[in-house]
Amino acid sequence: MRNIQNFNIVSTFLCLWLAVYMTSNIEEYVACFFILSIGLIHGANDIKIINTVYKNQSLNLNKTLFLYVLIILIGTLMFYFMPQITLLLFIIVSGYHFGEQHFHDIKTDYRPLKYLLYLSYGYTILSLLFYTNWEESAVVINQIARITINESFFFYNLIGSLGLFVISFSLLIKAIPSPLRELFYLIVFFIVFKTASLIWAFAIYFVLWHSLPSLVDQISFLSNEVNKKTILNYIKSSLVYWLISIVGLFVFFSFLIRQSDMFYAVFFSFLAAITFPHVLVMSKIFKH
Repeated sequence: MRNIQNFNIVSTFLCLWLAVYMTSNIEEYVACFFILSIGLIHGANDIKIINTVYKNQSLNLNKTLFLYVLIILIGTLMFYFMPQITLLLFIIVSGYHFGEQHFHDIKTDYRPLKYLLYLSYGYTILSLLFYTNWEESAVVINQIARITINESFFFYNLIGSLGLFVISFSLLIKAIPSPLRELFYLIVFFIVFKTASLIWAFAIYFVLWHSLPSLVDQISFLSNEVNKKTILNYIKSSLVYWLISIVGLFVFFSFLIRQSDMFYAVFFSFLAAITFPHVLVMSKIFKH
């Protein structure tokens, strides 16, 4: 995992350097490409993971697929009928998921405190992203939830989440392998989020710092080791579900969404809908 983190540091600053030479349109295309390729494929093997977790129980593929799709459809409908509540729920669930992925290997008997660390860390990451790009964030939130949020809200939201993180981090500091390294990462994220646009900053974090480590954990869970062969096997087994997701998003944009100014709203809503079942799947992995 340390090798991945070192790779991510170098790649992060390389992405910032590349942004200097890209126009805003190219930057958006490249960001979306990485999110929809590496970012999306890290959740495309959820069905296989579920069947592996419950291999000794009566849970067949059709039932698993039905429940998985049902959760996505419910999430999509919630965004349509209850956008404000669903957006808040998505941010909280995503925050917890980011924190769980990052700190899942810490050893402690204080489970509530560990869960608070997961939530506060991930929520701090998202709050930092929103605050450093508050104007773009406010536009996207307005498109999704039809509410207007000003800069002060993002600031106080960041202070609150950061405060909870500092408390939980301090109480669990002995269980965290490299506390100073974790604080250094937060400084790196601040530099990245402050420098990059909203979509480019999100792509850097989501792909490099979340999806790649998650892929390593999933491949290790499914194959017990990570090498070229197991990586290729993972991609092959993910390909069908990944293609279905891409085609579904393309159809949605082509036939249901005509306004170009709604792109980010639909894009992030789509990610939100598929995030809900994925979070449950990854929690099962970490418990095993």
